[in-house]
Amino acid sequence: MTVKLALVVRTDLGMGRSKIASQAAHAAVVAALASYGGADFETWLGDGQPKVVLRVSTGEHLLEVVRQARAGGLPVHVVQDAGRTQVRPGTVTCCAVGPAASHRIDAVTAALPLL
Repeated sequence: MTVKLALVVRTDLGMGRSKIASQAAHAAVVAALASYGGADFETWLGDGQPKVVLRVSTGEHLLEVVRQARAGGLPVHVVQDAGRTQVRPGTVTCCAVGPAASHRIDAVTAALPLL
């Protein structure tokens, strides 16, 4: 079984590359810590922590991805920015889906373009 982590980032906020990287890193760290010790985590870690970074163009689309992932029983972690730099406090910037079986994540994210 292949296990991966999908990071889904909003592109409508005008975040710079560094800000996007930071937000995606927040999502990845929270997802990894939340799954630590589980079977999916161990497989994911042993396979080199496969990740894919995808994009959505609106906050509404991101929240729809979150809803679909949760409905599918996938682990989901939403990142809300602290608002110290480029976006307002509480702005939802991205989410992490997984780590989980790739086919389960693909059922939710396959139509999303790469960032």
